[in-house]
Amino acid sequence: YFWGFIDLSQRPMVLDVRSPTIRKLMKYSTASIVAIAVGQPVFWYLDGVLGGEAIPANLVSVSAGVVPGDVIDRRWAWSQPGENRLGGEVVPLWVMSVLGMILSLCAVSYAEGRWDSTAINAAAQLAGFGVLWIAKFLVLDKVMWKIFHDLQPEVAIDEAEAGLVGALS
Repeated sequence: YFWGFIDLSQRPMVLDVRSPTIRKLMKYSTASIVAIAVGQPVFWYLDGVLGGEAIPANLVSVSAGVVPGDVIDRRWAWSQPGENRLGGEVVPLWVMSVLGMILSLCAVSYAEGRWDSTAINAAAQLAGFGVLWIAKFLVLDKVMWKIFHDLQPEVAIDEAEAGLVGALS
């Protein structure tokens, strides 16, 4: 014991980067970085360079970044084959994206009214989406792709890779 309360004989908690969930989280993070890399320059250009209003700039930039982010999530992070399913994939992804857009609109609107700075507006946009980011990962990983597998078990999805082993149990 160190200082009478810290047990140094215990192994520290180690993050297993080989875990399917951690690997998906890393891929999901990469997809989010791509979405940011597409959307933020659009926001900076419209709001900062052109001097436009932050709210329309937010709408356009979020719309630009959502598409590549969602495509990368579906195809790479969760290895989903075939065509998109409107009700089972497209609608839930867009609902989450709209929720993120609403949060970012609120944050950007507040930031623009208070500080009127492109840098702060851009940070507010990221913060608005950041609030929803982990919830979106959990919904995709533990609900949406699990339901897909349950409804269509003939689709060859590796359970470990898709993160379905023990999901919702």
